[in-house]
Amino acid sequence: MIGLMRAATFEALTLLALFCVAMPLKYLAGVPQFVSVMGPIHGCAFTIFLWFAIRSWAEGLINWTGAARLFVGAFIPFGGFINERWLRRKMKENNVLRSH
Repeated sequence: MIGLMRAATFEALTLLALFCVAMPLKYLAGVPQFVSVMGPIHGCAFTIFLWFAIRSWAEGLINWTGAARLFVGAFIPFGGFINERWLRRKMKENNVLRSH
């Protein structure tokens, strides 16, 4: 589940970079190159996140409502950070979180 937490954070960071940096540069400054770079990076991060979420659901670490929550949260700015906190709490409840 630690991989899922990291993937949620990375996906959230790339979404924010796309929305808060690349898109304003494209539409306000006329510099579309950042969207051309950040778009595929975010797409890759989203795909990796989905893979971790589906895998965690298949392994029984989260139920289908948890998987749906993660999926919906991935489309909302800052949702990935909320998902990461929810996963951390879930791990503490299950005594899975190891000290790092």
